[in-house]
This record gives sequence, C-alpha cells and structure tokens, in this order.
Amino acid sequence: MNNMLKYLFIFFMLISVVPMPNTMAQATDQTTVQATSDAGSASDVEMADTLRRDGKIYVVVAVIVTVLAGLILYLIRLDRKVSKLEQQLKS
Repeated sequence: MNNMLKYLFIFFMLISVVPMPNTMAQATDQTTVQATSDAGSASDVEMADTLRRDGKIYVVVAVIVTVLAGLILYLIRLDRKVSKLEQQLKS
C-alpha cells in the first residue's frame, strides 16, 4: 500500500508540473505580443491551427503521453529495484 501511495504521488506531481510551462508561457506571451508585430504572433497560431486541421495534434499528444507513461513506468521499476536492495541491506 505504501508503494501505491508513492506512485500516486509521483503521478500527480507529474500532472501538476506539466501545465505549468503553458501558463507561464501565456503570461510572458502577453507582454511580448504588445512589443512585437502581429505577424510574429500570427505564425505561432497558424502552426497550431495547421496541426489541428491536419489531425497531427493527436500525434503530438500521443507522443507526449507515451513519453510520460514511459517515465512513470521507469520510475516504478526503479523504485522496485531500490526497495529490493534496501530489503537486502536490512537482512
């Protein structure tokens, strides 16, 4: 049960960290948009619109989810190995 709480904690920490850069980027974009011309900011939106229109945004999301799932599985496996080594040291 204790290991499950660790995994849930790690999972929620990863989820809480992921949206942070987006909100921070939006805050900085608002200040830079005022200083830059409309052509510079339009290209960023155009790229996102193109990804959505072509359906490639789902590929981007799938890659991000796959990488995060791989990291979570790696951390779980690493935690199990460390737990086994700790048990061996205790006995």
